[in-house]
Amino acid sequence: MKKIIPLLSLIVLFSCQKESGNNGGGGGTPPATDSFSVSVSNGYGSGKYKTGDTVHIFSVATSSSQLFNTWSGTDVSLLNGKDEWHTWFIMPSRNVSFSGSLKNITPVTLNFEQIMGRDRLKPVYYYFPAGQKGFVYLLHGTGGNAENLTKSYEFQLMISALINDNFGVIITESEESTLGTDTNGDGKIRWNPIPLDSTTNVDFANIKVITDEFYNRGVTNRSKFRYSVGMSNGGNFSSYLTYLFNYKAGISYCAPSGGVMANSLNSPFQFCMARFDNNENVGPTGNANALTNSQTISGRGVCSKYLMQEHSPLYAERFARKGDISISQSTAVFNELKTKGFLDSKNYFIGFSDALSTAYQANPLSFPAMNSLSVLQRITVLEQIALAVADHHIYSDYNSATLKFLNSQCN
Repeated sequence: MKKIIPLLSLIVLFSCQKESGNNGGGGGTPPATDSFSVSVSNGYGSGKYKTGDTVHIFSVATSSSQLFNTWSGTDVSLLNGKDEWHTWFIMPSRNVSFSGSLKNITPVTLNFEQIMGRDRLKPVYYYFPAGQKGFVYLLHGTGGNAENLTKSYEFQLMISALINDNFGVIITESEESTLGTDTNGDGKIRWNPIPLDSTTNVDFANIKVITDEFYNRGVTNRSKFRYSVGMSNGGNFSSYLTYLFNYKAGISYCAPSGGVMANSLNSPFQFCMARFDNNENVGPTGNANALTNSQTISGRGVCSKYLMQEHSPLYAERFARKGDISISQSTAVFNELKTKGFLDSKNYFIGFSDALSTAYQANPLSFPAMNSLSVLQRITVLEQIALAVADHHIYSDYNSATLKFLNSQCN
């Protein structure tokens, strides 16, 4: 479901609304010189802003033994999501301050083995905390596989959050991914939701067989709730999987699913979309369809939520977030992008990440900061830009909301 971007075939991402300008603050439109201070501790976003501006704040980076906890302070009621590492608010006519906090966790390593599916061995990554409340299938997108999902930094953050919240996780891959073959001739390597049964459809059959294997081992049992979370084609497959096996709840990232599922699902389902999703099968139409489908599900008396990832500005330390780039390297790349006109006056990236990829490939020596990075580090830069732009990509910006939905749905 994704266009190929030079230098970065795995990038896919999401977006945000830009500043709304001066809306006025109770006494009419403030003068152009009117501004107030935002102070952010243990995070980024401090500065001067006008009343009515959309302001984004970001936590400092976390290590493998940490997760973001929450924002605190007298102004947290302004925030769109006080428990999200990145959130936003509309600037009031006063100074505001926020303090981010992290929590320590015990890092875990996913187990890996080949488990016999219906027809062949399937790669399976998994972890079941003691006394887990249930388990979540995590589903890759078109062209993906189980290994790539586990190496995605945004998915890694979700996996850590799920396990820390006492959910088990299971990651496998579509049959086409295992075979490396487009078996249904649709031109894609991905999950196939049709036919909708677990006998003739090998993807559903594999999920059932792998689940039964864990039941038989006694590491989990049939009383535990089941969930699914998928990205892109995996998000679409999540809706069918949730329906067919009557999961407790399902979530789709960057996929609208379809009207058939919207009129059939009896389990709660959440859509997490990206404002400027540039994927050929999503875009503005797909975002609108996802909203319609969510409303259709809710209209049938079934819980459904619809969330939108917003376009956000870059900050100097953004590229150090993953940990493979130092803060000094990140700052140098940020300044290079600023100097070369890739950022607007408020540090929003102009266009999509492939603009930078194309320019860099045309003349690498003209980008000394970028050129000093390794190939994998340059991929990190492009990925973080794509996330900030709000293109087609799994994102961690609503991890807290995702956990809340899995735990309590619409309650």
